[in-house]
Amino acid sequence: MKPINNEKGAVLVVALIIMGVLVVIGTTITMTSSIELNIARNEKIAKTVFYRAENGRVIAAMAAETAAWGDTVFADDDNFEGNDDIIIRDGDFIMEAIGDADTASGSHDVEMTDSVTDSVIANIDVDKLSVEPLPGSSAEFASGYEGAGKMGAVQVICQIDSIGSGFGSASSRVLVEYRLVPQ
Repeated sequence: MKPINNEKGAVLVVALIIMGVLVVIGTTITMTSSIELNIARNEKIAKTVFYRAENGRVIAAMAAETAAWGDTVFADDDNFEGNDDIIIRDGDFIMEAIGDADTASGSHDVEMTDSVTDSVIANIDVDKLSVEPLPGSSAEFASGYEGAGKMGAVQVICQIDSIGSGFGSASSRVLVEYRLVPQ
């Protein structure tokens, strides 16, 4: 048998194989980059709506303390501390009956808006759960410097339900119990 020494066109075949491998690698890198960008965008949106809900919780706690222990009485649709982006929708939320539960997604007490886009970014509801003597106070033991049976310091236990919203249908919820203690 005689060996075949005709290698014409072998370089073309090798070049086509290398080009095919490079196209597959390039396509894979492009798809991976696109997926990573989507993940980063979704993570940013998730963090944004979480921080909006968390900020709503802080604002609701400040508003509840102002209403409970301060001299301020909120009117419906009043701005909180002169801030146009924080609106008190239900001015008597701290005076509600115990267990009069409504929800942030339905009938909310406080609303945060974005002044740039004029959209609602958080709905917050504050519900009074109980009014109790302050643990360890003389009121708890019905004795002490106030005298036997006199009322002393009390605490108001509230539930704060804050829902932050963002791009599309993204939302995050922060639900906490908050204790108002007299100062």
